[in-house]
Amino acid sequence: MGQRAETPPIVHPAYLPEISETPGSFTATYNLLSGQVSLQVVGAPHPIILEGRSEYLLGREGDNQELPDVNLNLYRGREQGVSRLHALLRMERRRWWLMDLGSTNGTWLNGTPLTAHEPVRLENGDEIRLGKLAIKVNFNL
Repeated sequence: MGQRAETPPIVHPAYLPEISETPGSFTATYNLLSGQVSLQVVGAPHPIILEGRSEYLLGREGDNQELPDVNLNLYRGREQGVSRLHALLRMERRRWWLMDLGSTNGTWLNGTPLTAHEPVRLENGDEIRLGKLAIKVNFNL
């Protein structure tokens, strides 16, 4: 899938949300700028906003290992079965793609398990699961 860029990603807290409430549910949507990706870990109060790169390594920090661009330890990644180098999120041909990197506990897209090292196209609003950790993905191309 190519060589990783040298520029570090910008990972920062989300901008102020627009909150919509309907009976029995709570939804917060964020105004994403062009090129931004939002990873909303289910149960977390705020999404992770990514920008500045076309490729992000998702995983968790481990001993003497390469650090992922998005470290999911803060979301109990280890306990949820996230591998150190779990999956790759990549922009190619103006589309976002997800690829499992041979993780121990698997990657799912909208409930369907992925085959390792075979990229699948993401749609805005998809839910991915890394091990047991569920994440809603939104983006603005």
